[in-house]
Amino acid sequence: MALNKRGSSGLCWLAVAAFVFSGCSHQSLQEPVPSFTSAFPYESRAVGNYSVDDHTKAPLQWVVQAWVKTDAATLYAKSINLEGILKNVTWNTEGAPSVGAQHLSGDVRTIPFAWMNAKERLLITEPVRVHFYTLLKEESSAPTPMDHYLGVVTTESIGKGSVITWRVYFDTTGWSPMASIMSAQLKKLLEKGIQSWIDEYGGALIPVEVKD
Repeated sequence: MALNKRGSSGLCWLAVAAFVFSGCSHQSLQEPVPSFTSAFPYESRAVGNYSVDDHTKAPLQWVVQAWVKTDAATLYAKSINLEGILKNVTWNTEGAPSVGAQHLSGDVRTIPFAWMNAKERLLITEPVRVHFYTLLKEESSAPTPMDHYLGVVTTESIGKGSVITWRVYFDTTGWSPMASIMSAQLKKLLEKGIQSWIDEYGGALIPVEVKD
C-alpha cells in the first residue's frame, strides 16, 4: 500500500473499532478464582527459562488473564491456534500442516481481520506452558502502528483448572492514537474469545491493571 493507503487504513481502523466494541459486551456467571501464586508473574520480564528482553525492549502494554476449569494443555492448544478468538487462521509451517498439529518455533500464522491480513511468527514454543510470538509488520497486508511487538502466553495448572496469562509488549510509532485503537481492539477480541472458553468449561476472567 502507498502512503495514501495509510490514510485509508486509518479510516478502516476507526470503522472496525466501532464494530468490535459494539460486539464485545458479554455478561456471564463468573466463578470464584482460587488464590494462587503464578510461576510466571506478568510483572517480571523473565518467563520461566526465557527472557522478554531477548526479543523486545518494549514496555508491557496490557495483560489478559483468566482461570478456566480445564487442563493447561487444552488452554495452550486453544491459545496457540486462536481457537474461539479469531476464525480462519491458517499456518505456513514445515512440520505442522494442520491446525490440530503441534506448532513449533518459526511457524507463521496468518490472521484474517476485517481490515487486514496479519502475519505472526512463533518465537518460542514450550508445549503446555509457554509460547512467544511476534507480529511480522513487513509481511502483513496493511500498516500497523506498533513496533517491536511481542506476545507472551503462559498456561499453568491452578486448583481444578488452569490460569492463562496473555501479555502484549510494543512501542508505539508516530501515529500512536491508532496504536491505542488497534491495541484495545485486540485486547477486547482476546477477552471475548477467552470468555467463550469460560462459558464452555467454567471459570472467570481475572482483572489485571498494568502500571506504568
